[in-house]
Amino acid sequence: MHTHRNATEATHAALAGGISMAVLVVGLGGLALGIPWAWVAFPVGYGGVLPLALGLAKRRETEREAAAERRTERTDDGPLATLRDRYARGEIDEREFETRVEGLLETEG
Repeated sequence: MHTHRNATEATHAALAGGISMAVLVVGLGGLALGIPWAWVAFPVGYGGVLPLALGLAKRRETEREAAAERRTERTDDGPLATLRDRYARGEIDEREFETRVEGLLETEG
């Protein structure tokens, strides 16, 4: 989990660095070329584009984590799912399956 979080933070840092570099290139490049409104690149870039891009990246990561959690919840039915899988693969017969299901139901109740 920590490895995934570190990778996500590194990705966000790289995104922020790339956007910062682009803002500097556009703003300073425009000023160097004598474009009078080039200074607008700084407030727009740092005040609008950068927070928007980071917010969208974090939202996307949150949605991805939620989807992964939903997939885990759907596939993790515990012992009963394991029994169903073993029965479907032919590892246990119907009698063994029913016996074990009854045992599980007794322990849950």
